[in-house]
Amino acid sequence: MPNQSRYILFLTLLFVALSSLLVPNAAAQSTGVVAGRVVDAGDGTPLPGANVIVDGTSTGASTGAEGRFKIRAVPTGTRRLVVSYVSYQDTTVTVEVRGDRTATRTLELRSEVTEAGEVVVTGLRESQMRSVNQKRQAPNVVDALSADDIGNLPEKNVAEAVQRLPGIVMRNDRTEGRFVSIRGSAANLNNVTLNGNSMASTAGSRATALDLLPAEMVSNVEVTKAVTPDMPGNAIGGSVNISTLSAFDRDGSFLFGSVRGLTHEQQVSGLRDNKFPFRANLTGGTQFGTDDQFGVLISASGSRRDFTTSGLKAESWEYALEEGLPTTNVPEAQEQIVESNRRSRYALNGSFDWRPSARTSVYVRPYYTYTDEEKLDNEMEYALLGQPEELEAGAGFENGARFPEGFAEVDLSFTEEEESLWGTSAGFEHDFDNSIAWSASGTYSRGVLDGFSPDGEFALEEGTEKAAGVADMSNFLFDFFPENPKYIRDGSNYTANDIDLEYEENTENTYSAKTDVQVPFTLSEVPGYLKVGGQFSRRDKVVKGADIENIYEGDGSLTLGDYQAPRVQTVQVGNSLMPFANTDAFTSDFLNEICNPPSNRRFSGDRSCRNPDSPFVLNEEEVAQEDAENDSKNEESIYAGYAMASAEFGALTALAGVRLEHTSTSSTRFELVFDEGGEFETGSETFENAYTDVLPSVHLTFDASDNLKFRGAWSNTIGRPDYDDLASFSEVEINDTGNQLRASVNEGNPDLKPYRAMNFDLTAEYYIPNGGLASVAGFYKRIDNPIYEFESEERGVQDPFGDGRTFDRVQREQERNADLGTILGLEATYQQPFTFLPAPFDGLGLNSNLTVTDSEVDVPSREGDFPFFEQADLVYNAVPYFQKAGFETRVALNYRGDYLLDLGDTPVEDTYVKERTTVDVNASYEFNDVLAQPTLMVQIENVTNEPEVEYEGQEENLGYHFLSGRTVTIGFSAEF
Repeated sequence: MPNQSRYILFLTLLFVALSSLLVPNAAAQSTGVVAGRVVDAGDGTPLPGANVIVDGTSTGASTGAEGRFKIRAVPTGTRRLVVSYVSYQDTTVTVEVRGDRTATRTLELRSEVTEAGEVVVTGLRESQMRSVNQKRQAPNVVDALSADDIGNLPEKNVAEAVQRLPGIVMRNDRTEGRFVSIRGSAANLNNVTLNGNSMASTAGSRATALDLLPAEMVSNVEVTKAVTPDMPGNAIGGSVNISTLSAFDRDGSFLFGSVRGLTHEQQVSGLRDNKFPFRANLTGGTQFGTDDQFGVLISASGSRRDFTTSGLKAESWEYALEEGLPTTNVPEAQEQIVESNRRSRYALNGSFDWRPSARTSVYVRPYYTYTDEEKLDNEMEYALLGQPEELEAGAGFENGARFPEGFAEVDLSFTEEEESLWGTSAGFEHDFDNSIAWSASGTYSRGVLDGFSPDGEFALEEGTEKAAGVADMSNFLFDFFPENPKYIRDGSNYTANDIDLEYEENTENTYSAKTDVQVPFTLSEVPGYLKVGGQFSRRDKVVKGADIENIYEGDGSLTLGDYQAPRVQTVQVGNSLMPFANTDAFTSDFLNEICNPPSNRRFSGDRSCRNPDSPFVLNEEEVAQEDAENDSKNEESIYAGYAMASAEFGALTALAGVRLEHTSTSSTRFELVFDEGGEFETGSETFENAYTDVLPSVHLTFDASDNLKFRGAWSNTIGRPDYDDLASFSEVEINDTGNQLRASVNEGNPDLKPYRAMNFDLTAEYYIPNGGLASVAGFYKRIDNPIYEFESEERGVQDPFGDGRTFDRVQREQERNADLGTILGLEATYQQPFTFLPAPFDGLGLNSNLTVTDSEVDVPSREGDFPFFEQADLVYNAVPYFQKAGFETRVALNYRGDYLLDLGDTPVEDTYVKERTTVDVNASYEFNDVLAQPTLMVQIENVTNEPEVEYEGQEENLGYHFLSGRTVTIGFSAEF
C-alpha cells in the first residue's frame, strides 16, 4: 500500500476512534433512535424529502428515496414527532423512546384538501412535488428528478431527463441524448454514480454515457452542484447520482409495466426494411419473511427503433483563406450523408434487501444493460479544385464561384457497436446503541464497447475537368453544382479505392469500496453530527483499435456501379448528385467473396485476404502502425479520506469539512520501432503520474421561515485528465492523394495537470405551499489548468518524420493546459401547480427554469478570451402541463444556446455547436375505475424536427447539419 494511502487510512481510523469517545455511556442511555417510513395514506408510496422533527427541539431528519428516516440522539421518554410534506397535511404522532432499542413507526400523510377538492398528486404533479421536497431537505445545493407513480421518467434515457434541470446542457447523438455537462463543465468532468457507487464507462474517455441507462430502470436522479466532503472530488460541474427501485419503495407486493409502439419519421426512405419498433418495461417486487424483513425486486426493459438521418457537411473552411481564392468564402468540399440507424437497448436490474431490524439493513443490487446499434452510411464528398473564378452578375447565384476542376468520392460503411454495462453493489448500514451509525459498501462494474466497421471508398479520377462546377454560397446550407451532373451521378465512374476494416474494443473495470461513520452530538444544546470515512477506487481501462487497410490493386473493373441502388436524396440540398449504393450488398460481397478476410484476427495476426484472386492487398506496415497507436492500457487508483461536521444553530445549519484525495495513474502506449534494415516490431512505454489534493468545503443553510431558505457554499473540486492523454506518444496518419502529401499528428502530454476549481454558490429558495418552488441561484467557478485541444498547422514541412519526404501540410493536435478559466452564472426556477385557479383551470401547472452564464478561458496559443468549452450562455426549459380527472398532458420546450466545442489553430477552424430548440409533447389518460388502472399514453418527440448543427469559425460557415425526424409513440401501462 502506498505511503499516502496508509496515512489517509490511519487518520481516518484515528478520527473514528476519537469521535466515538465523544459520546459517553451515560449519554447513550439517555438518548435513543427513532426510525421509520413516511408514506402516502392513499396508495402507500414513499414520500422522499418529508421532514420529521421531534416536537419542541431542532432534532430531526428528512426521508430518503424510500421514504425512510432515522433520527439519532433523541431524548428518552414519550416524544411527539411532527411530520410535514409539501402539499400534504401535517401529522403529529407519539412515540416511546428508549435507550436500548430503536422506536419504529410508519407515518401516513394525506393530501391537502382545498375548496376545489383534493389536490391531484399522481403522475407529473407527484414527481414534481417529490423532487421539490428532496431539494428542500438536502443539506447542500442539489436538483432532483423523480419518476412518476408507475416508475417512469417521460424521456428515453437518463441524459434526456436530466436536461430538464437548470444548468444542464445535453449533447445529442442522432436524436438521442448521450452526455450532459453541468454548469459549463464537460461530461468527463462530472462524477456519475449508480445507487451511490461508481460505475464503469464504455466511452474512450472518462465521460459516462447516460444513454446506456434506460429511463425505465430509474426511480430518482439527484444532481449535486456543490459537493460535500463525503462525495468524490472529481466533480468540477457536479455529481449525478442515479437511484434504482427497491422492494421497500412500496408496501407489500407490486407489479407494474408498460408497452409502447412507435413510429419514426424517416428522413430518407428506401434505405432498408425497418423492424418493428417498441419500448416496454416490467417491474415487480415483494417483501416477505418475519416482519417482512426480506425484499426482492426485479426490473426489465427493452426498446428498439429504426430511423434515417440526412446530413450535410463542409470540409476545411481554412482552405478558403489560401491566396488566390475569390472573396467568396468556399469550403474545400461538400459532403452529403444518408444514414440508416437501428438502435436496440435492453436492461435488467434487481435489488435484494435484508432488514433484520430497524437498526440494520443489508443490500445487493446487480444490474445489466446492453445496447446494440447498427448504422448503414453513404457519404458523397464533392470537392471543387483549381483556380476559382468570380461569377459574373446574372449568373443565377447571389454569392458563388466557378472551379475548373473537381473530384468526388463515395464512402460506404456499415457500423455495428455493442455496448454492455454490468455490475453489482453490496453494502450495509447499522446503528449502534449509542446512536453511532456505520455504513460500508463495495461495487464492481464492467463496461465493454465492441465495434466493427467496414468502410469502402470509391472515387473519380483526381482533379478532372469533367467534375468542374459552381459553388453556390448564397445560403447557410450551401450547394455545389457540377457542370456535368450525369458524370458525377454515374456510379460506374467511381473506381474502388482503399477498403478499411475498423475494429474497436474498450473495456473498463471499476472497483470501489467505502466506509462511513456518523456520530451524533449535542454540545451546549447545539445538535449536530461528526462524520468520517474513507474510500478506495480503481479503474482499469484497456483500449484496443485496429484499422486494417486493404489497397485496391485491381484493373479498375470494380466500381460503385456494381452496387448502385435506386437514387436517394438528402433533405438539405436538391442537386440529386449522390450515386447511392447498397451498403449491405457491398459489405457482404467484400467480407465473403472479394476479400474474405479472417474474422477471428481482429487485433493481431495475418489479416490478409484469404481469396487468392482478390484485387486487394494488405498494407502491412500501416496496419501494424494502427495496431500500435490505437492501443493503450490505463490504470488509476484513488485513495480518499474525509472528515466533516454539521451543527444546527437555531435556523442556521452549518456543514464543514475537508476531503483528501491521492491519485496515481499509469498509462501504457505502444509504437512501432524500426531497425536499420527497415524491419519493425512493437515497443511500449509506460508513463506514471501521481498527485494529491486537499479539498475543503463549507455549506450553510438558513431557514428564514417555514417556506424560505437561503444557502451558501464554498467548495473545491478537481477534474482529472483522460488516462491516455498523460502518455508521451505520437500518432501519425499520412494521406497521399497523389497531388498532395498531408499528415496529421496526435500527441500525448505527460505534463498535463488536472483541472482544479474553487466554487462559490448562493441561493434563495421559496417553497410554495401547494408543492411549488421559486428559486434563484448564483454560482462562480474559478478553474485553474483547464484542458483544451491545441491544434497547429505547418505547410511545406521538410522531413518531419525522418523518411526524407516533404509534406504539403502537417496538422498537429495535443491536449494542453490553459492558464485560467472562469464561469459566472445565474439559475432561476419556477415550478407551481395552479391549484388556486377555479376549476377546470386548477389542473394547470408549470415547470420552468433558466440559466444564464458568462465564461472566459485564457488559451496561451490564441489571442483574446474565449467562452469555456461546452458552455452555452443561455439554457432554458418551459414545461406547461394540465392534469385533471385521469387526464394529463405536457409540452416540454428546451432551448440551448451556441457553445464552443473545439478550438482550432486559427479562428476559422474553431468549432461551435449551434443553438437548438426542441419541443416534445406527452399526453396520457388513466382509467381509474378499471382493474390495474391502465393508462393510455401518446408521445411526440422533436415535434419541429429540429436539426443538430455545428458551424466553423463564424455562424454562416456550416460545419454539419443533421436531420433525424420526429418520433410518435403510443402505448399503455398498468399497475397491480
